[in-house]
Amino acid sequence: MTIRANEIRLVAVDEDGTFLRDHQNYDHERFERIFARMSQIGVRFVVATGNQCYQVQDLFPSHTHEMGIVSANGAYVLDAGEAVFAARASKAAVERMIDVAHERPEVPFSMLGVKGAYVERGTPQEFFDDTAHYCHRLRWVDDFREVDDQVFMFSSVVDEAVVAHEIERCAEAVDGLMDVVSSGDGYFDVVCPGVSKALGLQHLMERWGVNPKQCIAFGDSDNDREMLRMVGCGYAMQNAPAELRAEADRIAPPCTEDGVLRVLEELFW
Repeated sequence: MTIRANEIRLVAVDEDGTFLRDHQNYDHERFERIFARMSQIGVRFVVATGNQCYQVQDLFPSHTHEMGIVSANGAYVLDAGEAVFAARASKAAVERMIDVAHERPEVPFSMLGVKGAYVERGTPQEFFDDTAHYCHRLRWVDDFREVDDQVFMFSSVVDEAVVAHEIERCAEAVDGLMDVVSSGDGYFDVVCPGVSKALGLQHLMERWGVNPKQCIAFGDSDNDREMLRMVGCGYAMQNAPAELRAEADRIAPPCTEDGVLRVLEELFW
């Protein structure tokens, strides 16, 4: 699909590997100019990410009151800081995933919910520190079963050589009670069934009276695929896997070259 610039009413961007440069950085001054321009012409801005909503709010502190956030791969959706959707994993699904986490302690997991994210004591500090980059409200717990929260996702990272095996192991364990999706570079998430960035974005589109043909989206991983398919024009980043680039409507320059910002400048000026 394609879309003309004057038809665009919503821009959705993935974070890591898409909007952000390496080390979770972006050109703030350049983005401020673009955001002001989009606001002027009535274009909504949405961050659609596997990361925790609190991380997104910290990354865009000046705009959380006027932007949309599709966090945890669509499991928790906010409009101007107000929660509009929160998925809930079934008790059986949570129990099975906790069993999976305990079965092989060498494969670390975090558990995410509405109130925060959690890592069990005994998990390597390196994993906790890495998770803290993506989950800014994170704490240690003795046992996942002690957590009182509305759980909607589990996340892990392993060597890329074994990620396919671990995804298969989790999928077999949850047996349809949750979906397992890759987010690239050895990271994968176990999410509520049917929940995706596309579904989360749909909640905001319905709320704002925007249809998919009026939207563009940018992504670089498997967990962006449905979102890129749904919108009027889906951009895969140049640094995305070849199969995702082949499916996309257009290719944006790589994240290390501020590809999203470059495309938005070309569209709106």
